[in-house]
Amino acid sequence: KMEASQDKKTKTDEGHSHKGETSDKEGGGHGHGQKEGHTEGHGHGHGHGDHKEEDCDECEKKDGGHAHGHDKKDGDSHGHGHGHKKDGDSHGHGHGQKKDGDSHSHGHGHAHGHGHSHHKYKIKANVPKANEQFTEGQKLFNMGRLADALRQFTAAVENMGFPKQEEIRKDPNCAAQALEQISGATWLILYYRAITFFKLSNFSDASQDAGRALKLFERRFKDKKPSPEELNNYASTLWVRGSALMEFGAYKEASKHVGKALEICPNNQMWKETYEIIMEQVDHQKKMAERDSKRMPVTIITGFLGAGKTTLVNHILSAKHGKKLAVVENEFGAENIDSKLLGKRKESANEVIVEASNGCVCCTVRGDLIEAINKLCNTYNDLDGILIETTGMADPTPVAQTFYMDRDVATVSKLDGIVTVCNSKHILQNLAEKKADGAVNEAKQQIAFADVILLNKTDLVTKEELAKVKAGIKSVNATAKMIETERSKVDPSHLLGINAFSVERILDVQPDFMDDRQTNHDESVSSFVVRLKAPVDLELFQEWMQELLRNKSADLYRSKGLLYASGSESKFVYHTVHEVMEIEEAEPWGKDEKKESIFVFIGKDLNRTEIESSMKDLVA
Repeated sequence: KMEASQDKKTKTDEGHSHKGETSDKEGGGHGHGQKEGHTEGHGHGHGHGDHKEEDCDECEKKDGGHAHGHDKKDGDSHGHGHGHKKDGDSHGHGHGQKKDGDSHSHGHGHAHGHGHSHHKYKIKANVPKANEQFTEGQKLFNMGRLADALRQFTAAVENMGFPKQEEIRKDPNCAAQALEQISGATWLILYYRAITFFKLSNFSDASQDAGRALKLFERRFKDKKPSPEELNNYASTLWVRGSALMEFGAYKEASKHVGKALEICPNNQMWKETYEIIMEQVDHQKKMAERDSKRMPVTIITGFLGAGKTTLVNHILSAKHGKKLAVVENEFGAENIDSKLLGKRKESANEVIVEASNGCVCCTVRGDLIEAINKLCNTYNDLDGILIETTGMADPTPVAQTFYMDRDVATVSKLDGIVTVCNSKHILQNLAEKKADGAVNEAKQQIAFADVILLNKTDLVTKEELAKVKAGIKSVNATAKMIETERSKVDPSHLLGINAFSVERILDVQPDFMDDRQTNHDESVSSFVVRLKAPVDLELFQEWMQELLRNKSADLYRSKGLLYASGSESKFVYHTVHEVMEIEEAEPWGKDEKKESIFVFIGKDLNRTEIESSMKDLVA
């Protein structure tokens, strides 16, 4: 009787061990083989009795590791483990056997590929050359020729064995590995290079070099006392590190380094001033954190007509994120159709919807927005956040301004981030659209202000088209995070509580952001609403709308609405964006709900009379 199992596994990073299984454990074996950078082979075996190396031919092999166990009497019970390297592959083998060979287990596995190397960076130093270059660098530094000095210090550091920048980019671990081997004396060269970087306003490299110098100094003087001059240079390195960190806004960590420098040199006036500035910022950040913890985070969701903003809001409200959110939503035009599309979610247990109609949020509705924010923050104590869904024709500038220019709003809320939804199929067309003189290109402003951009409806474009869309968007906003989506489905954690909005970045985009300004929309763009009380024929409606889109898709930016369809107890929702149309069945009409069809049209130079008269034939 033989019971055996075999497991084969292929990986690219390391060899694996495999063990045969058997119901009788009197014989067993285990083998493990690994590639370069690891122990070349490992073997483990056991059996009954002792094993002498000279009794086993297998032990004469030198390409791997072996272990054996034999029964003293006849060697009938045998355990064998073997690991070796073969033709660049890793090989592991395990073998167990009972007396008379009745019970046998066998495991065998290979690992192919590059192997996982623990190869360590090995320094190559030319100390005399490094000393020569360091001395020359100091002369140039004292002459104020910083760029030339930097080249000499860099050459000296590399001749002490530290890797070049391109080597660090390829293998980030090599810098840390070199520091473990490099001479402690290198700390002084790194210090000089750090302060040169700092004077050249390269705070990133200054911070890194200062950090490296500090590690080497502490290692070099672990068991001996530094000279006064060396201690002063150490303190100066601490100051450089702290000042560089300050430039990144890491004030708390910066205060530790500069504070430690002042312990060594308490009379350095410049360092005292640096420390005072840092501590002011630390205190300011603490106060801001305390204030922000009491303010309601607000997320602005914007995007051009038909991008998928309402779909995104629906998705966020239905997702399982454990947050209670309020929604302030508005429409371009007198009819707020989105409140009807949100339907039964209105005033549910987890969200509160405040309508702001008769104009876009950024213009005539701005007063309503301020009132809505204040009402929500002062009435609902258990809210976790507020979403503002703007109209597709909104310039987000005045909406964002509200959180900085209105004292009441700024006291109770903070702008957490701006999320812009883009229709991947039409956004380049929207960006390229020529506007009347003085009129804002809303699509461009929406992207420019975004902290997060959802590339929505990616299923409607090819990979090549999507690449062009990304390039077009990056030409307007290169810093925003881009997320590809279909039907606006995205993890809400990427959009909410991200603390992403930066006034400094926006001032770079729009220098007059904090000033009084007026948003001018293209006056040729308008909207209107048509209502039909009699039920409509769905088939006739689809034929009519397809014909309208064929003739007017360039100027009809957006149409959406509710349909009271003949022969059905359900509402139907339709959306169009240029030539694309979707119709879907929604919830049933309420018992006391007024049944009627509502059509919203938004576009450029639309002929309302012509469109409205052509709709008479839609009645069933």
